[in-house]
Amino acid sequence: MMNEEDIAKVNEWFDRHTENYGTYRTDREYSLSDWDMQEFSDFLQEEFPDLVGIRCYIGTGDSNIWFFREDLEKAEFY
Repeated sequence: MMNEEDIAKVNEWFDRHTENYGTYRTDREYSLSDWDMQEFSDFLQEEFPDLVGIRCYIGTGDSNIWFFREDLEKAEFY
């Protein structure tokens, strides 16, 4: 499970990556464009090497995937 410090790191990543349409966050929702997927994946592997996965949803239109804060809180680790 991710704690508040971990979620703050994810929030900071999203706050720095707003140039691509479809990548944004709100207080409870995260949306990731296909242009940022590889960079976000690299970030997760670097910051959270024991992360198994985050439940996410396949998007249509603006975002490729999206997930909720609750999904981060329930993220699986080894």
